[in-house]
Amino acid sequence: MSIFEINAKSPERVWKMMKHLNVLILLYIAVISYHAIMGMARSNSAGLFLRTIPRLPMESVRFMAVVFILYGTLLMLFSSEMEEDFMNYIKAAMELVISLMLTAVCGMAYSGIIILVMTDVIHSGYTRQKKIQTLIPIILCYFIVDSDILNLWFRNVSFSDYLVFYNAGAAGILQSILNTMELINIVMFIIFLIVTLRYQMDETARIMRLNEELTEANIRLEEYSRKSAEMAQTQERNRLAREIHDTIGHVLTGIVTGLEACLLLLDTRPDLARTQIEVIQETARQGMKDVRSSVRALRPDALLRLAFNEAIEQMIDDMCRSTGIHFEYICEDSLSNLAADEEDVIYRILQESITNSVRHGHPTRINIRIERHDNRISIRIKDNGVGCEELHRGFGLTHMQERLDMLGGSMTVDGSDGFTVNAIIPLRLYTGGSLEDDKYSDS
Repeated sequence: MSIFEINAKSPERVWKMMKHLNVLILLYIAVISYHAIMGMARSNSAGLFLRTIPRLPMESVRFMAVVFILYGTLLMLFSSEMEEDFMNYIKAAMELVISLMLTAVCGMAYSGIIILVMTDVIHSGYTRQKKIQTLIPIILCYFIVDSDILNLWFRNVSFSDYLVFYNAGAAGILQSILNTMELINIVMFIIFLIVTLRYQMDETARIMRLNEELTEANIRLEEYSRKSAEMAQTQERNRLAREIHDTIGHVLTGIVTGLEACLLLLDTRPDLARTQIEVIQETARQGMKDVRSSVRALRPDALLRLAFNEAIEQMIDDMCRSTGIHFEYICEDSLSNLAADEEDVIYRILQESITNSVRHGHPTRINIRIERHDNRISIRIKDNGVGCEELHRGFGLTHMQERLDMLGGSMTVDGSDGFTVNAIIPLRLYTGGSLEDDKYSDS
């Protein structure tokens, strides 16, 4: 494995190699201890050995059983994953206790098991702060055990005690083998740290590249969205142009042509001229129906499905649920018997004002008040947002003013205390007749 070819599996491979190496080291200590005891028993030198050691050694079979039971338990803890922080701390504490027990069983001759616990903490999904908090007591325990300070109070049969069975040369070789394996364990731990650090650096660089790509994608998406909006506007203008051409243009052409014929017949055949005028009148009525249909298609969907009051309440309720902003809506009188264009303007004024407040003011509360007088409707939308000291009329405010201008209305805005929109809309009063027919007329 090249140090320049590090991936997510690289730290995992080193971690597995360390666990295998520690199995080998423990097995080595157990085999040498067992061989030394059996050899001393056969050579009748066990008495001398027992007089030189601080306490009776553990029986060889029991020694190997205890070592591998403890190590097996440690491996199971290494493979377990805890979701809660408290359980992770408990797991690390149990691993440390078992590693200390293994070190004690081995006569304090090998403390590399504690390094395994450090490796597991680093290999786990802890945050950096939690790793540091967990590693500090483990590192302190490692240095205490490795410095042989505990031997002053706790003396056990060590690996070197068993080596007295062998001659000086063999004992030196056996001790060197253990020291070499312990050194390899430390080197592998250092390699693990390097590989983990390099992988995290590569992962950080990859995330930064992904963030840059995401930023570029967002810019392209915004550009695409802008172009799509422009195309949609162009398509809508073209559609409106076609509607005007196909309806109003067709009707006006028929009316102009019919009137020209009436002028020719007025003096010579007034009866035919009258008949022609009646035909022109019917053509104009049909044209008005076509215009009404086209205008209806441009209305907000809520105004087509619901009564006007219900449409406003639904719009406010939807915005309240989606943004979490508190709305206070007060309507002093009924909003019935309004012309369609008046309903459209009121609805769009409310919609655009709320949208501007949410987008630019970041308020927590929006108050809406609608009052109906004899011949006009007044609208007040006020939020408790950041306001605006220097007002620049953008598309939204300009579009609202254009809608009001078509009805002869007016609008004032104030950004000194939150943001407030006041609009006045004069009404064309409807007291009877067919509202459906009158809604789209200009009379």
